[in-house]
Amino acid sequence: MAQFNVISQFLKDLSFESPNVPELFFKQENAAAKIELNVDIQVKGAEGGLYMVDLVVKVLSKLDEGDKTIFMIDCTYSGLAQLEKDAAEEDVKKVTLIDVPTLLFPSVRALVTRLTSESGFPPFTMQPVDFQKLYEEKNK
Repeated sequence: MAQFNVISQFLKDLSFESPNVPELFFKQENAAAKIELNVDIQVKGAEGGLYMVDLVVKVLSKLDEGDKTIFMIDCTYSGLAQLEKDAAEEDVKKVTLIDVPTLLFPSVRALVTRLTSESGFPPFTMQPVDFQKLYEEKNK
């Protein structure tokens, strides 16, 4: 396995929308909410073993009844990772698609929880993502 170091991690892009507020707060409907979660990883390489890894998380919450949007979150959280210059291609893939996203995920998870809480909704805490499993499924 190639050695790597995450030089920095940072919030690259963030969008939070709740298009039906304050209407949702006034009605206090007891309808159940459904959550759609999409996680994507985008990798850009540079010279000298430097890679930008973007963890893109999209969360969409809707009411089951009427399909009314509660909130939408679109977040890109990035890490700049330095790998060994002579790292094998397979090692680079594993580091950038498994190891770095695993290190970035807790920050994204905390951010999403805080955003939903600060917006007046019950906090939404994402379940952990097994990036190793996602990588293996994709490469079958």
